[in-house]
Amino acid sequence: MNKRKKRYHTRKILITTAIFASSIPILFSALSPTNKGKTEAQVSVPVLSKNENRALRRYNNNYHLKLAQAKGLEKPLVSKDEYKTSPKEFGRRYDLDKITDNKYYEIPHLTNSLPYLQEPAVEFLDLLGEAFCDQLEELGIRKYRFSVTSILRTIEDQKSLRKKNVNATPNNSSHYYGRTFDISQTRFFERGNSKPVYTYRLRNILLRVLIKLQTEGKCYVLLEGQTKCIHVTVR
Repeated sequence: MNKRKKRYHTRKILITTAIFASSIPILFSALSPTNKGKTEAQVSVPVLSKNENRALRRYNNNYHLKLAQAKGLEKPLVSKDEYKTSPKEFGRRYDLDKITDNKYYEIPHLTNSLPYLQEPAVEFLDLLGEAFCDQLEELGIRKYRFSVTSILRTIEDQKSLRKKNVNATPNNSSHYYGRTFDISQTRFFERGNSKPVYTYRLRNILLRVLIKLQTEGKCYVLLEGQTKCIHVTVR
């Protein structure tokens, strides 16, 4: 190989190497789910309209309770003692499924409920999570998870909750029957990040998904003001 060809060959290798090296950050950026799309703070989300607010208060607690009693557990559980005695048998005995953190939602430390629901409610949670993520993707927003804050309650749980939560009903609750759960209005997590994000933008997107599912006859939704939670009962 003469000198001219040798210099050309060397220069070609250097250029190819430089192009490859410069493409590495772009490649890793594309593969990283946390780098896809905008953060919630980078988008503008409209506030809820009057019609949307009405839809979120159309079905009060009485609707939720009657539905849960009709389709849920036959009677409320008295306390957590049975669960504490035999956690492995608990779900099987009452035909309940345990729910845990996943790509759609997180379950924080529960003080006044147990992480169990009937199968249709578990399936609905996954449906909600998938629809929420689809909506985020459509809006060009990164994937976020919502937070499920209250699930299956015992009678003792309800009494304890009543002392600090004025919205907790004094006698009966739809949370007794395995068809109802609460979602935090403003607590979300970017997928892959354990630090919570508090925002009304994501809340409004999630609520619009829930309104659609309610219109389709899949659930009742109640937006609670004082507790800052979204009360959902699966139909």
